[in-house]
Amino acid sequence: MHKPPVLRPGSKIGVVAPAGCVDDAALEAGAATIRRKGFEVEFSPAVRERKGYLAGDAAARARDLVSFFRRGDIDAIFCARGGFGSIQILPYLSDEIRNYPKIFAGYSDITVLLNWLLQKCGMVTFHAPMVAMDLASGLTARSEAQLWETLTGERKSWEVKLGEIIRPGRSEAQMMGGCLSMLVTTLATPYEIDTKGMLLFLEDVGEKPYRIERMLTHLKMAGKLDGLAGVLLGDFAGCEGDGPRDVRQVVGEIFAAAPYPVMMGFAAGHGEDNLTLPFGVKMALDGHNGTLALIESPVA
Repeated sequence: MHKPPVLRPGSKIGVVAPAGCVDDAALEAGAATIRRKGFEVEFSPAVRERKGYLAGDAAARARDLVSFFRRGDIDAIFCARGGFGSIQILPYLSDEIRNYPKIFAGYSDITVLLNWLLQKCGMVTFHAPMVAMDLASGLTARSEAQLWETLTGERKSWEVKLGEIIRPGRSEAQMMGGCLSMLVTTLATPYEIDTKGMLLFLEDVGEKPYRIERMLTHLKMAGKLDGLAGVLLGDFAGCEGDGPRDVRQVVGEIFAAAPYPVMMGFAAGHGEDNLTLPFGVKMALDGHNGTLALIESPVA
């Protein structure tokens, strides 16, 4: 795995919009947050472009991303927001990006890019807050500390207590995953996720339990829940149902016979807290004492 260099005081963070169009006031507010932490900010040329709900043409969005990876004076790349559109830029990308390892952070629709960079380029990526979303509106103290301490290398390991054990066991492996509905869209495409031997993180927002069950069933029938090292469930904000069948019951049934640990309650994704979760480095999911531990630094 290609680990990115740590962020240092004065490092320049490039902000890109690979998916949905960006609100200018939110973009500026998020950038101000970054500057207050002692870093420089540069917006990509097309970050304010609009094509309906998209941040401009797919080719232009891809050019912005590739350009920032290639530039030696850009030390990290943060995504402005999610929405939709990340999967559209994949045909314009190549694995030459592996030659320019640097911090790449985002979540939600950015899930597609996080996993493509991990699997195609062997690059550590970060399921983490975004500029015109979380950084603009304000992070909780816990999320803010974990984000910056992880990216600067100040915190090389950590352990988080989780909410609920669905299946017991303990596994050490690399993490991957992200927004469930985004992961499902990769199936039967050239960008299909490869989950074998991995810890799989799943979260989502605004999906009723029947839709969560449909997507998990799709992953299961596609073989993506076989051969895993474990499953970690994050926030499912706004995913409450109208009846007695809720997300907890769905998850319990889908993973009832899983031979690996399955746990719920990691505060990451679309909820109030959004803890930074590195993809591509060794983590320990312990379904006996109910913890997730980072045991390998994600930055060099």
